[in-house]
Amino acid sequence: MVNGIVKPMTGVVLAGGQNRRMGGRMKALLPMDGRLFIERQLEELAKVCGDIWIAANDHAPFERWLAQEQPGLPSGVPVRAVRDMHPGSGPLAGLQAAMAAAQAETLWVVACDMPFASAEAARAMAQLLHARESADAVVPVIGGKVHPLHAVYRRRCGKVVDELLEQGQYRVMELLRRLNYTAAEEEFFSSQGISPRFAVNVNGPDDYEKLQRQTDESGV
Repeated sequence: MVNGIVKPMTGVVLAGGQNRRMGGRMKALLPMDGRLFIERQLEELAKVCGDIWIAANDHAPFERWLAQEQPGLPSGVPVRAVRDMHPGSGPLAGLQAAMAAAQAETLWVVACDMPFASAEAARAMAQLLHARESADAVVPVIGGKVHPLHAVYRRRCGKVVDELLEQGQYRVMELLRRLNYTAAEEEFFSSQGISPRFAVNVNGPDDYEKLQRQTDESGV
């Protein structure tokens, strides 16, 4: 057991979007309270993952960023960037690339626009996944909304991802439809003292401004 999970996971940050809603600004590199979104995420991922991949359409900016001295990067856990194999095909393309590169059999996947990614939530979901051998994934359902981009998946899901992309199917919800996944309801997390805040995501400038105001007010 490593860091409270049965087996170490591979961490994945999906950063392949074109960021149109943010006027071209890369969400992963947005600052919040003095730290970038991705720095916060990598810190959490490193708590439960043995290796971490940043999957993107254009992985060059992240390779350059990683090559620089980054005091916010976790030590002891390799962090690398990988290019989508099907650029422009959405989150499934990033998931495909990461699953092909992953060292572990279980992946914790996080969208780059979720600044409150939670290692505690990932650990709880991983434990649930390992307790249910037939399950392909564990996906949070918070406030009645499914969150497939803060979830844990078995690497074997890569076969289904490949099939979807070959068929021109790019919707993550279609992936879930084809998987045997376990829904982790909000009560599952609250019973373990885990805040559902990890599900917060930033879609556009309005969300980002609101988040910054809340951060300034709370100091979080």
